[in-house]
Amino acid sequence: MLAKKASILAILVLFFSSYAMAGDLRTDDGYVIYYNALNTTMLPKEVARAYGIVRSKNRAMLNVSVRKGGEGSLLQTKAVLAKVTAQAVNLTGQLKKLDMRRIEEGNADQRAIYYIAVFSITNEEMWNFTINVEPENQAKVEEIKFRQQFFVD
Repeated sequence: MLAKKASILAILVLFFSSYAMAGDLRTDDGYVIYYNALNTTMLPKEVARAYGIVRSKNRAMLNVSVRKGGEGSLLQTKAVLAKVTAQAVNLTGQLKKLDMRRIEEGNADQRAIYYIAVFSITNEEMWNFTINVEPENQAKVEEIKFRQQFFVD
């Protein structure tokens, strides 16, 4: 069972790291907030199953990770807890408050913390995301805004 958890953690770290690099925010306080949104069909089946995520062409997932330290490399940073809230608005004004769920894996040396929310999408739908992140023991809230269009095959 431990080997399975470790392999899932490795998949999560490799998978989300490569996608998350496209969207990141470096704060003045030494935090790096990685964020991305993707269709759930892009998740490996084992990862989706392990975390109760339904893989579907009509479902997308927002992923947020907060790390501290290490100027150059993801490996030089440490995962930190945060209060993460998010919402998305499509071009017709439909608002979705996203229910962010925390996922933790690993031990103190190789800890991974992800905040995810799964939501429905339609083909060519454009969403404007607003994410608020307050790292643990910080009084400052970082606001991230980005826009993404989703395609359903």
